Amino acid sequence: MGTARVLTYLLSAAIQAIPAALMAAAVVIVVSSYDNVLAWLCGCGLAAVAIWSRPRAVRLPDGAEGVTRTEAPALFEAVDRIAHAVGAVPPATIYLHDQLFSCTHLRVGARRRPALLIGLPLLLALSPRERAGMLGVACAEDVGHDPARGLLVRSALLTAGEWRNALLNVRVQRYNGYGDPVVELFGHPFPSERSASQVIGKIMGAALGSPLFLAEFALTRLVSSQSQVARYYADQVAARAVSTPAVVHYIDTLMMAESRFTPILSAARRGETIDEIRRTVLRSREVDHEAVTAQREASLAQRSWRDLEPPLALRAALLEAGDTEEGSSGVDEAESEAIDRELSRHLARAVRALTL
Repeated sequence: MGTARVLTYLLSAAIQAIPAALMAAAVVIVVSSYDNVLAWLCGCGLAAVAIWSRPRAVRLPDGAEGVTRTEAPALFEAVDRIAHAVGAVPPATIYLHDQLFSCTHLRVGARRRPALLIGLPLLLALSPRERAGMLGVACAEDVGHDPARGLLVRSALLTAGEWRNALLNVRVQRYNGYGDPVVELFGHPFPSERSASQVIGKIMGAALGSPLFLAEFALTRLVSSQSQVARYYADQVAARAVSTPAVVHYIDTLMMAESRFTPILSAARRGETIDEIRRTVLRSREVDHEAVTAQREASLAQRSWRDLEPPLALRAALLEAGDTEEGSSGVDEAESEAIDRELSRHLARAVRALTL
């Protein structure tokens, strides 16, 4: 295990020790002064903060709907085949979402059961070969050894982010001389109650939140370098399982999400059926290389220090420049149409939601 990974786990454990320390302090205060009302109020407050910032397992987004193997055998067969090709554990459950333009492999709940979350708008926008790339990239996430997918590191990042938002983002409303009360201090009016308490809260938040912000920044930088390497490796694994063009075209679809989604939205507003929308999407698959190149260059500038994954443009460029062997685990047109038939009810619902 490398030094960066060891430091990542140590810092994550230190951040996660904060809720544990708060809970321990709450118990000590209540036990030592069990007959004091103020001690109970203080202890319950500390316990509430500890529970609020506790480690959390991965949860599905609102609106995710699971499908069974009986309901979608062709989809599960394709997912199982490609998962085995990349060396990942096949997902126990597949979830569909009406609004997501993404596909990701998750470890859900305290038991970290493997699951696949597929956005139906993305599924509509992909050709059969790109669907194979989508499944390959998503399943390969499970074999990339990304520390950000682990329970400890992921929870530490979430906890540090919640502390930063709570302590450093305190808003101070402008003082209203006609409505807000004042007190005389050294012969000058000073705002009291709301404005003053907000100023004091912001000062205390900055004092308490700055160390946590530095911890979050350090942890993010440590995780980011490892997550980027893990993502590049996962892309290479996916390309070996399916094919480099399939993965590259899928990544370009994610990058060109707006232009790929526009034909679907237009067809949905015209009241076309799922089969008609799919034919419209497949007819509009002409690749504008200049637009793709321009979007790749633009995406490189849209980065912040909180981003863990590398830019989509770099992922596609590295795959094109590599010498990855072409895989053979794909999704042909017949299997893709079978998937559309199985999910017709869900796809129709997603299309209706687009027109609302």
